[in-house]
Amino acid sequence: MASIDEAKEIIKGTPISSIVSFYHPISKRGANFEGICPFHGDSHPSLKINDSKGIYKCFACGAAGDSIRFVQDKLNLSFIEAIKDIANQLGISIEEKLSKKSNPKYDMALRVLQAANKLYKKVAIERKPPQYQEFLKQRNINAESQTNFQIGYAPNSGALISYLESLSENDKTMAIQCALDIGLIRPNKRGQGHYDFYRDRVMFPVWDHSGKVRGFSSRAVLPDQVPKYLNSGESFIFDKGNILYGFNLAKNHIRESDSVIIVEGNMDALMLHQYGFKNSVATMGVALSQNCVQLLKNMAKTIYLAMDSDAAGLKAMARINNDFLRLKTIPRFIDFSPAKDPDEFLNQQGRLELQKRIEEAPTFTDYLINESIPEEIPEHTEKKLDILKEIFQILSPLKTNLLAQEKIIQAAKTLGLRSSTEDVLSEYKSFLAGAPKTRPVSNAKSYKEPAPTQAQEDYKSPELKEENQVQEKIVSSKPVPKAEKILLETLLTHPECILANQITEILDKIEHFEVKRIVQWLKTIYLEIDESEYSLFIQEKMKESMPDEVKSIMASSLFHHNSLKLEKKVIDKLVADLNKKMDENLLKNQRERLKVLQRQVNSDEEGLEILSKIQNIELELLALRNK
Repeated sequence: MASIDEAKEIIKGTPISSIVSFYHPISKRGANFEGICPFHGDSHPSLKINDSKGIYKCFACGAAGDSIRFVQDKLNLSFIEAIKDIANQLGISIEEKLSKKSNPKYDMALRVLQAANKLYKKVAIERKPPQYQEFLKQRNINAESQTNFQIGYAPNSGALISYLESLSENDKTMAIQCALDIGLIRPNKRGQGHYDFYRDRVMFPVWDHSGKVRGFSSRAVLPDQVPKYLNSGESFIFDKGNILYGFNLAKNHIRESDSVIIVEGNMDALMLHQYGFKNSVATMGVALSQNCVQLLKNMAKTIYLAMDSDAAGLKAMARINNDFLRLKTIPRFIDFSPAKDPDEFLNQQGRLELQKRIEEAPTFTDYLINESIPEEIPEHTEKKLDILKEIFQILSPLKTNLLAQEKIIQAAKTLGLRSSTEDVLSEYKSFLAGAPKTRPVSNAKSYKEPAPTQAQEDYKSPELKEENQVQEKIVSSKPVPKAEKILLETLLTHPECILANQITEILDKIEHFEVKRIVQWLKTIYLEIDESEYSLFIQEKMKESMPDEVKSIMASSLFHHNSLKLEKKVIDKLVADLNKKMDENLLKNQRERLKVLQRQVNSDEEGLEILSKIQNIELELLALRNK
């Protein structure tokens, strides 16, 4: 089961073309997709869809937005209804009770986790503990990986509890309780105070799919430390079954390569990224939840299973393979032998050898079938049939799919069985009819669910209240003046213009509330984000409640945005022209207001005064146009 927020994350990670194609026919055109626009009487393909930016835009009627907006407008649904409908198309079950938009305890837990992550990073960077430096050296972790994966070090000094106790009285009590509930601190056995749970350990933050820290994975570095690995437990803030380690770093690379490499541990994912295989993610344990399987299936055409080569790793890959087979996706298998895992393989044999194995990777199903058939085929028919039944079991998630039938026919021939193809396939269908139901897609909780903690009891997700739903509805507003529309389009398409000197002056001339709000927001955040994050920030902003016309302007601007910066002289000319248009817009608005007053005057004297003002404005407009 996924919450609305989790479903939104999965939808956000799914190519918009995949979602639009559920509801409307489109075709690939170069790097993008196009189709007949469903929102007006279109006769030529005016609808353009851009997967890398996650938006659609009709260049005839101006309709634009993200995948949720498309479904809202196509089916006339509310925001929440559209998410539910898309989730249904993607095979995602939505919880009946939806998570509340803001919960003080939840928000505080995120703050505490973020603070802990900063503390651990600061200790690692500034103090450079010898055991931490030695760990990095032994594992060949370079400086770029340290930065990208935000590797830190937990000191044995009570630094975290000291920080929490230094907070204001308003925050301290809740912060300490949250830190207890999520396992960052523990109460002293003597009954007074608390101590840091992680001490003298290398710390790897675990992010959710949007990049928020939800927990930690830690590694012992001292000889007498046990256990070797110590990780965050399940809590109201951390559901490891629904998290893929490193996904926030890998998602763009997964989309670009149309493939994903699934590994077992955070060090494996880190080393794959370090060697250039940035489309890699790690499971949190040895299972994938239904949501994670569906997310990866929607994002990537090719799935590579690359877990440890031991019995546990092969068993885990077999389960995950079945999960994907049920969704008609056939994963491939990367063999690391003689190494035990990707980390060891890369350090021993290097990038080129791994690239070769990826290119030659068989399907995991073929690997299992080949492992089932011995080099020396047994002479007895009964033993041959036993082997064939093993292959039936391997292929059973595909049911009577043509590929499964072809594999069975091929296996029967390899085993030297003399039965006809019809008889072999008939036996397979009988096996499917009588076989026990295969394991459903894992939710990473096959064990008995433990009794809820007090923290989980405290955080019952209430249904969204009406006021929260209202925030998702599109509010009405007056039309955006042409000059302000041009201004917003220009600044969002070329955000570097926001740094021009005249922007402050232009801001004072904006009359439309939403346009002013977005320009002020852009001015605030532009210097704080990387160019690579810009599209994501705009897409997130578009999810806020705002008039359709403004959202359409934002989508159109994002569609035309690219990372190439304009030269300063071009920016200066562009901003000067915008300023001129804004002046012209203000004067025209003043003139229109005076004309309305002119029709309402009661005396000739008032009429002449207003006429004089109108004439002065006409002169100003003329002078402005001649500049």
